[in-house]
Amino acid sequence: MAFEGEVAKGELVTFAPPGHGFGARPVDLRGRDPFALSERGVCYILLESLSDLTGPVPAFSSRLVQQVTGSDGLQPTASFEIVFDPAFERVIVHTASVLREGVRREAASPAAFELLRRELNLERAIYDGRLTAHMIIPDVRIGDIVETCYTIVGANPVLAGRFSRRQSLQWAAPLLEVECRVKAPVNRILVHCSHCAPPDLEETIEGDVRQWRWHTFDVARHVYDLDTPGWWIGHTEVHIGDRLVWSDIADLFRDFYSPPAILPTQLDAAITELAARYPRGEDRMVEALRFVQRLLRYHSVGIGAGGFKPRAISDIWASRYGDCKDASYLLTVILRRLGVEACPALVNTVTGRGLKEALPNATAFDHCIVRAEVDGRVRWLDATMAPQAGTADSITQAGGGWALPLTENASLDAIPEPGKKVVLEVFEAWTFKRMAADPAELKLRSVYRSWRADDMRRWGENEGFESVSRRLREGLENNYGELSELHPLTWTDDRNANEIELIEHYSVSRPFVVNDGDDTGVRFESVDDVVGPTLTATERARRDQPIHIGAPRIVRTERTFNFPIKPHVTPWEKAFTGPGVRGFSKFECLDSARARHLIEVDVAKSVVPVEHAQDYFAFLRKIRAFNGVSFVLDTRNGRLKGADGGETTWRSWLVVGGVVGVLVLLRILSA
Repeated sequence: MAFEGEVAKGELVTFAPPGHGFGARPVDLRGRDPFALSERGVCYILLESLSDLTGPVPAFSSRLVQQVTGSDGLQPTASFEIVFDPAFERVIVHTASVLREGVRREAASPAAFELLRRELNLERAIYDGRLTAHMIIPDVRIGDIVETCYTIVGANPVLAGRFSRRQSLQWAAPLLEVECRVKAPVNRILVHCSHCAPPDLEETIEGDVRQWRWHTFDVARHVYDLDTPGWWIGHTEVHIGDRLVWSDIADLFRDFYSPPAILPTQLDAAITELAARYPRGEDRMVEALRFVQRLLRYHSVGIGAGGFKPRAISDIWASRYGDCKDASYLLTVILRRLGVEACPALVNTVTGRGLKEALPNATAFDHCIVRAEVDGRVRWLDATMAPQAGTADSITQAGGGWALPLTENASLDAIPEPGKKVVLEVFEAWTFKRMAADPAELKLRSVYRSWRADDMRRWGENEGFESVSRRLREGLENNYGELSELHPLTWTDDRNANEIELIEHYSVSRPFVVNDGDDTGVRFESVDDVVGPTLTATERARRDQPIHIGAPRIVRTERTFNFPIKPHVTPWEKAFTGPGVRGFSKFECLDSARARHLIEVDVAKSVVPVEHAQDYFAFLRKIRAFNGVSFVLDTRNGRLKGADGGETTWRSWLVVGGVVGVLVLLRILSA
């Protein structure tokens, strides 16, 4: 074991043997070949955890035994990291040892550890104050068995002793043995829920201590697809916690958001001005939201209690920055002063749809929004978003799932998914010249609505319209080659409707993807700007996870082609239906010199159930075959040639003139 009684980096990291018999089980491969059960050069032999609630403060112990089976496993196995919050936690290192040919070598020592403040979300202006106790175990070789074991003592006092722990019993790599234990006084009422068939719970009672134990062997790996919904749990895990209801959680945090008796003078004046300018409740609601969104710069300091409670209104107002808790607190105070019923509401941006099935617990949330109600209609407002446009009816609300309003006798409240809208509509007009080598004219009118308009508005305000224009042109050039701008980008913003219209006008120097300059013809291919960007999926023959395809929405493009000749057009009209999604593609001839392509994707539901995954993949394959338009135009002497071969050239007129002359001569002679 590590050197008992020695201290590293003050009192934050100490060294001592584990207690309660933890970590005493000898390593036993039970005759299995670790090299055959490895993942990226590592075989995970034992994962052991213990949550001990019997002392004055909770203690959470973890033990990992792994064998290096390949060169790729040397670095991750030798790296020993423990992440903790120094505001209320301390670390006890038990061991960091290497077993080689039956001889164990202890590597943990105070001198070996460094304390690092890494702030993994620094670029997102999120500071949590966590430290990483880090060491590199020296001289690790292929075949070595490396064991690490430590305990974190303490818990955030803001949680008032509420216990909740999710313990994964399955990783993205095979596990030979897993054990999870929880110890608590017999008079402490704990509950648990599980996912994906964990081993049976073993309960033992010794004196006044109850122990729960889950123990299993040979756990297969489980890997999530990139498009699996965050709320869906596919791996084996158990969730243990105190027996609570959601109102207990709301009561824990509600008082943190109590309005102050006195507001800062300037804030009070700003609220008075809002009330005078906007007499209607709905207008007050959206203008107060925009006021906070414009006022605050997002900056989160979640150190200690800051991860769960907002700062004082006076501090938020003076600093002009804050996180979701601060922004929601400020917005709630303003709305209430304006006569709008409002309260903060806790949500989870990743697992929100799964909260209804989860154990009520204080760490279930990662975000705070505002529930506002005007004339009996509820809106869910996110004050951390960039300033939003729209009226009370057209403004984009917070995403779907479940929320916990911080009110008395609270329960989870369903946030409906946003209504389906046409969020992007593109109209293209292509005009080709008679000479195949000449540039074509391209006009685009793009209409962005709802959250797509919010995204475009934020892009324009942060980068400037010149940069947006350049980026749009460069995006088209990736597919159509060099473009030159015939007219500057036109940007029209209807903020009440939350709708932005962009008009682009280009000359496309080489509009045809195939143009060899001879009489073999030319070919045009359009860009897939609907199916590919809208629908993505990780296709697997044995897909066993649902598929997240985004919020309900409609995206469509209409392309009109203007030809100098009569083209040979083969029309089609295809409609496709999949689980929760439809598609439409049509190519038609409008008249002798114009054709049109229409394509649309209509997403009705955000998630494809796992039992319909293969139907969705089949739908994708079908619609991808019609995700654009391609056509070939004949050429003669570098000029586009009509479908009927009827080019009207000087030679044609000469032939016509000759025929007419012969007919006239015959008429004279017959007279």
